[in-house]
Amino acid sequence: MNRTLTMTPVALFAFVAILMLSAVAVRHGLIADDALRLWAGASTAADGQVPIGRIVAAYPTLPFLTTTLVAWLAPADTPAPALVAAGLLAFISAFCFLSFRRVGFPTVVAGIATVLVAFHPALLRAVVAGPSDMFLAAFLLMLCLALYDLRARSGTAEVMAVGIALMGLAFSHPLGAAFAFASVPFLAFTVSPALVASSAFNVVIALVFPTFFAVAAFSYVSWIFPGDGWSFLASPAESLSIWAAAVERVFGNGLSGFLTLDSSLAMGAALAIGAPLAVVMVALVYGRRPLVVPGVVFAAIVIAATALSVLSGFFGDPTALVVAAPILAAGIVIRIPVARERLGLTVALLVLGWLGGLMSLVLVDPVTLSYFHLIAERGSNERLDALAAGGAANGRDGVLADVDNAPAFVLGRGRARGILGPESEPFALALLFARIDAPFVAVPDPQSDVGVSDRLDKAFPSLFRNGAPGYRVIYQNNTWRLFARLKADGT
Repeated sequence: MNRTLTMTPVALFAFVAILMLSAVAVRHGLIADDALRLWAGASTAADGQVPIGRIVAAYPTLPFLTTTLVAWLAPADTPAPALVAAGLLAFISAFCFLSFRRVGFPTVVAGIATVLVAFHPALLRAVVAGPSDMFLAAFLLMLCLALYDLRARSGTAEVMAVGIALMGLAFSHPLGAAFAFASVPFLAFTVSPALVASSAFNVVIALVFPTFFAVAAFSYVSWIFPGDGWSFLASPAESLSIWAAAVERVFGNGLSGFLTLDSSLAMGAALAIGAPLAVVMVALVYGRRPLVVPGVVFAAIVIAATALSVLSGFFGDPTALVVAAPILAAGIVIRIPVARERLGLTVALLVLGWLGGLMSLVLVDPVTLSYFHLIAERGSNERLDALAAGGAANGRDGVLADVDNAPAFVLGRGRARGILGPESEPFALALLFARIDAPFVAVPDPQSDVGVSDRLDKAFPSLFRNGAPGYRVIYQNNTWRLFARLKADGT
């Protein structure tokens, strides 16, 4: 009971701090594109503007459904993705604190260790990236601990824990699916040798069966609703190409000139410098294989998943996997006795890992570096303009806009209700008959990055520049213009 009461301030501190961080990120346009799509999609679904087929067949399933539920229950203008991400980090913080106390850490040391893990730069990046990355982190923690338990006991409960963790990963993030696929050849090493000797194949099948069954069921649902399968994330090929271009701008051709190999090496280095505690503790217990194998296998799967995502192009860029560093460090502190026997060394290595986490982000997240460089050069960006245009449209109903192409517009407005997006009948009729009849219409500059793929700009090439008959400009910035239909008296 005392541990639970002590845990509450830690969880509340993490929750409030992350909400404040998210507010700063939104204000400066630092929310990831995937998080913006999730925010807009969840708000649209919560307002009843998304067909049931798209909701049921949405992927990644867990973050979308959770965020949609929060957006439906919460008041208007509530940042649902930020609430979900902050809640998940608070849960991870509370779990780590209780686990550290359970293995014998003093309260103060447990609190310090929890802060160093929960506010590790890689986990902070995951929070800003949105619920999908945080669900990935939560299930990675579950899997890391389950692998240690599986190696120690290999009972039914341990097998089920690993299977559920893999299934959760597959439906939390595309890279979680890559992790689940990449884990198959490594799982046999995490089972006790006696069990592997008698039925290695059967054990692996038991571990991966829940994941493959769930994937098959999801595929069937997507087939029932043909064409309605929907992902709020950028297409894997698009996100991977953007990441590869950013890698080339920052690092040139890399060490080998082979992107898959270089990205795997970078992820391995990011794990080492982001979680030096894992390296040191594994070295200290090198002769005790049950304590060594799970951590090594976990790191190997992360590197293999990185290679798989880059080589196949099916899972997007591998940046999100960097969150495995603080997760691995937390798992080793909880499961390896030497870590809690040498508290001074453990805390020092966690501090070093926090500092190394900053360097690890430089290695594996060049997109963010490029984004900050762009902000420094231009002083603004199209995302901030979209947020501002959405804010200008707040309180106005019947705004015709291609919000699938510009989800930041929904974020700036606060809610999807009142927006006539691509799913609405007025939007479809406007494109079909080349005639606008909505009370308001918002379009970006056709020459901007977001305007190139805007469907209204394509259907009405001169709309941004010349407006439409019977409409006047009521708001504009560097990228967006908001038009209002003239009233009968010409105002």
